[in-house]
Amino acid sequence: MPEGLCEQAGLPRLQAVAAARGQVVTVLDLETTEKSPAFANFGITEVAMLHVYPDGRVTTITALVNPERSIPIDATALTGIRECDVQGKPAWVVWAGYLIEVARAHVTVGFHSRGFDCQGIIRQNERYGAGETVFGCHLDIADLPPVSGTLAAMAARYGIPVESAHRAMSDVWTTARLAERMLSELGGGVIQEHLDAVRRMSSRSERRDDLLTHYGRHSALPDLSQFAVTHGVKLSTAQNDALSLVDEGHVPAAVLVDYESQEWSAEHVASAIEHVWQGEQDGKLKPLMEALMTVVPAVPGQLDYLQLRLALRLRAKL
Repeated sequence: MPEGLCEQAGLPRLQAVAAARGQVVTVLDLETTEKSPAFANFGITEVAMLHVYPDGRVTTITALVNPERSIPIDATALTGIRECDVQGKPAWVVWAGYLIEVARAHVTVGFHSRGFDCQGIIRQNERYGAGETVFGCHLDIADLPPVSGTLAAMAARYGIPVESAHRAMSDVWTTARLAERMLSELGGGVIQEHLDAVRRMSSRSERRDDLLTHYGRHSALPDLSQFAVTHGVKLSTAQNDALSLVDEGHVPAAVLVDYESQEWSAEHVASAIEHVWQGEQDGKLKPLMEALMTVVPAVPGQLDYLQLRLALRLRAKL
């Protein structure tokens, strides 16, 4: 694919990561016809990538793509991409093989990309018969501890200029600059902890069936961390799947409850909510968990987001 060279990229930390790992770091973004890759009409209308090479070179690729699907009015309102803009443009089949190699060999980076951009690429490659796509080493900036909200909100928080929101190349540059700030703020070690593989995401019904089958055989649920990896979803998604089965009465809450965590939470969650859940933070789990982590006596080792969700459910029933 033809790449444009960026002489003054201003991405020294991403360049350092590429040099240290000996891998190309690729920041990517898509614009699409639908809000979810699982929707039947899902198609890709624009693709953009920024490649950071181990030798320090930075190049970009961006192009409109014919989705061979209709583009809904709301998608055009969001991105500005119309059906007449993509007529005569190459279809995704031209990009499929290239993206399979990028996913396999590069360190890929995006924003809310694990469940959207990566899954969009995986499913489009399936649609065009291009074969299995696995992102071998991916970093979703939205998973990092200080990050919450939209890409535009994070850009505003850190004073990062946004040229044109919801156009692929603009979002790529915003994500790359945000990654630079996160590398500066958190250090390479924390970033390394959040690098992992992304595979095809199982459907909710597939995950539900697998959980129920496992419970029927073992009277227990599987390790949810490994379950999430196997099914290509975030741990929080697997936890929500399990909680849904509890809420629906298919599985007893006892299979998920850590009683030490719940006893501790009963004493401390209410005051943390009163302190933290205000304004934009209202109802968000991440700031609530961060507040609980500062409580003395120390939080139990088993208090994670699953136990926090359970504690909130128990509190709502009181």
